[in-house]
Amino acid sequence: MKRLNTRFVLLAMSLVCTSAMAQHKTPTQAQCRQMVASMIESLKSAKLETERDKNDARVFLERIEKMLQEHRARGESDCASWDAIGKIATRQ
Repeated sequence: MKRLNTRFVLLAMSLVCTSAMAQHKTPTQAQCRQMVASMIESLKSAKLETERDKNDARVFLERIEKMLQEHRARGESDCASWDAIGKIATRQ
């Protein structure tokens, strides 16, 4: 993904976690689960203009969804998944 999409992902992540962070210093598992779900829905509903951006977003979402399936299969926490998504987004 290119710079524009990475900024969008980071913005989506920061907006999603703002409410959780306002109540707790460390988000609960339920809050992490909600943040992950909300961020994915935000990315899926984003209006992207170019085919390249749409393709990049699709590839990014597929990568995240695969990672989530693997994490859940291993019994990892949703907060660990949230952290992993952040690392994927910042390494784009």
